[in-house]
This record gives sequence, C-alpha cells and structure tokens, in this order.
Amino acid sequence: MNKPKKRFWLYAAIGLVFGVIDWFYLNWLAHISWGSLGESIIVVPIILLMNFGIWLVPLIPVVNYEAKNTQKILNPMLAGMLTWSCAIFSYYAYYAVLLSLGKLPHLEHLNIFGTKDEAFWAEYWRMFNTIITGQFLEWIFIALIGGAVIGALAFWVEHKKSRSQSKG
Repeated sequence: MNKPKKRFWLYAAIGLVFGVIDWFYLNWLAHISWGSLGESIIVVPIILLMNFGIWLVPLIPVVNYEAKNTQKILNPMLAGMLTWSCAIFSYYAYYAVLLSLGKLPHLEHLNIFGTKDEAFWAEYWRMFNTIITGQFLEWIFIALIGGAVIGALAFWVEHKKSRSQSKG
C-alpha cells in the first residue's frame, strides 16, 4: 500500500475515534460548573465555541499535514472530508447504540432488549429516523462541505507561505 493510501486510512481512523470521543467530551461540557461566570452572557459563546470548535481538533492537523505533502488541492480537501465524515458516522453510530440500548435520557424505554409493547418498533423507528438518520444526513453535508473548504484553505495558506518563502 502506498503512503497516501496509508495516510487516508489513518485520517479515517482519526475521524472514527474522534466521533465517539466527542460524546464523552459533550457529556463533560454539559456538566461544567461555571461558578460566578454561570450568570454571565459570555458563557453562551464560550460553550458554543467549545461545542463546535472541538471539531477542528482532528481536522486542522490532518489538512495541514496533507497540504504540506501534496501539490494537489484535492488531497487536503479529500482528507478533510474523509476525517469529518468518519467522525460524523461514528458519532451517530454511537448515538444509535445508545438509543438501541435505552441509554438516552427520556428514551430508556426504547431498549431493544427490554420488554416491548405492540407500539415499540413503530416508536423506535420513528425516534431512530428523527434523531439518528435526520441529524446524520444534516451533519454529513456540513462535514463534506466544511472538510473540503478547510482542506482548501489549508492548501492555499501552505502554498502561499511556501511561494512567499521561495521569493524571499
């Protein structure tokens, strides 16, 4: 297997691991004690930044590395798309497992191994399609477009920097 293929397998693995880790991070984030800042208006933007900004953690190193090691803008774009898509996939796969095992708040009755009434499967699939499928389809487009844009930006910054260094 050549090096670019190995790198792309690594990028997929990084995304898959990150998607599950994000569940634990969000749980931690939800239970932070803000102390005296808890009443401040600044807490909301901080929480939003921490919630969505964390998704840059696996992506920035991947697209930067790929941008430095290629002459094609497509490679960091694909690396970004792959990393974020795998993260979204594993995030919602983990979400589906939690739903199916009755581990989500207020949905404990949807444990597929528990007792079931006649309406169980209809409600289960309604919730699955609403929570898992619907949100996955929404976020996968963001992952694909966002990963490509950030990959292209990393390529542009890296190659602009290298061009200016070669001129100077």
